[in-house]
Amino acid sequence: MTTLTLRCLGALEAQLDTEAVTGFATDKIRALLVYLALEPSRPHRRETLLGLFWPEIPQTAAQNNLRVTLHRLRETLNQVQPDVADRLLLSTRQTVQLDPTLVTVDVLTFQSLLAACASHVHEALLGCPDCRVRLQQAVDLYRGELLAGFGLVDAAPFEEWLLLRREMLHQQALAALHTLVQGYERLGDDTQAHAYASRQLALDPSREEAHRQLLRSLARRGLRTEALAQYEQCRRI
Repeated sequence: MTTLTLRCLGALEAQLDTEAVTGFATDKIRALLVYLALEPSRPHRRETLLGLFWPEIPQTAAQNNLRVTLHRLRETLNQVQPDVADRLLLSTRQTVQLDPTLVTVDVLTFQSLLAACASHVHEALLGCPDCRVRLQQAVDLYRGELLAGFGLVDAAPFEEWLLLRREMLHQQALAALHTLVQGYERLGDDTQAHAYASRQLALDPSREEAHRQLLRSLARRGLRTEALAQYEQCRRI
């Protein structure tokens, strides 16, 4: 069974099974594919997609643009695997949807891992080895912000959707990294605590609590010079 795999955390990467999908002719095609993949639970009315991607042009022209964009998306997918688009894209005169059973998206996996931690029954999250593994798997998926460097200057509604999703995922990644540092501090593993605190600061250099976590890991390992240098960096920021 064919699987479309999308990596959206960081720069966009797409694969059909093991073959890369790289022939996207326009950013609108990429944006439409990602939007359908990240909103998989329902068919999307074509009118909604028109307002999202072509908000400033007459409806007839927008409808034609959507038809062309869907046609080119189908062509791009079929160039990798003939006729695969008919299985992946569920399209009617009124709606468009990606078949969620044939699509794997790193964003959805990331959020599923965090949701599993939130719903898991344990005495304390920090002491749960299963949830620690889930958090590690989640932050490993977070290569960078959602669709790093991507945007559509002529589609403000899509830009708003993207920025909101981007910020939510960013905050979820920071919270997961923060929890991992706390967990490894509790275990006395200052090397791992240092690594995850450093990743927090790579995502948000002004995050003061992450600076504190990094300082603690350095101090406990007796790295006084490095700890003082880290304090000075935090002070400057």
